[in-house]
Amino acid sequence: MMNKYRIGQAKEFSKDEIAMLKKIVIEAGEVVENTFDRLISQNPILIFYPNMSNIEAVGALKIPYNSYKENVFRKSKTDYSNGKFEYELGWIVSMKPGNGKIMTKILSDYKPFIYATVRVENEKMNHILQSNGFNKTGEAYNSDRGSYKLNLYVKEN
Repeated sequence: MMNKYRIGQAKEFSKDEIAMLKKIVIEAGEVVENTFDRLISQNPILIFYPNMSNIEAVGALKIPYNSYKENVFRKSKTDYSNGKFEYELGWIVSMKPGNGKIMTKILSDYKPFIYATVRVENEKMNHILQSNGFNKTGEAYNSDRGSYKLNLYVKEN
């Protein structure tokens, strides 16, 4: 990866940078405003690619609330315990083809014990997760945000 990127905890970014991320992920339909505000206060790990003046992609390792995480693991009927998965891969938005794969690679290598959910019909992201060492687990389950099913993926290291 020749291009640089900026990665760090949310507290390491300015209010303007957080506002840029918020605008991008809300416009992409990745999150609603009040959920973003709650999750950003948990100090997730954020990434901007390749830099702040020319953002081509963003992503995060979110720190989900335990009740949400427990619900995801329960609904998927996985054999994995949700307790060891601190981070949820998400808010991946790419404005240029191929950057979603780069964001997933950087973030999934950044911390161990990550999980991700992805729409069943999003074949590209299902493939990207599998190619980055995530294992699909459990059963597809109904989303609380719309009339679609989600797959649960886990990566332990």
